[in-house]
Amino acid sequence: MNILIVDDEALARSRLRTLLADCATMHRIATVSEASNAAEALALLSPSARNPFDVVLLDIHMPGQNGLALAHALKALPCPPQVVFVTAHTDHAVSAFELDAVDYLTKPVRRERLQQALAKAQRSSIAS
Repeated sequence: MNILIVDDEALARSRLRTLLADCATMHRIATVSEASNAAEALALLSPSARNPFDVVLLDIHMPGQNGLALAHALKALPCPPQVVFVTAHTDHAVSAFELDAVDYLTKPVRRERLQQALAKAQRSSIAS
């Protein structure tokens, strides 16, 4: 599984990377990449990218394009990745699930919840 972390906070990206390392064996995580904003994420997720991402761990509140707008843009990709929102704000959950999010995690993320979200993403990608 190739995962992209999209969050404007370096500390949040680092925390998720650490949690993903703890989950790597169980969920067969191959690569973890990072983007600090939507523009960087879109460049990494372009159809011409070498390693397509299976899952995007996506913050909502970021400068420039927010995570909800990015998730909407991702749906237009030929093979869109599964989206798991990771945010400190609970008030966007309905909007997130309207964009077909696999899960919605609140910060600080616990390893068990991340494992559940990754399991859902794997099941969802197998079903599609």
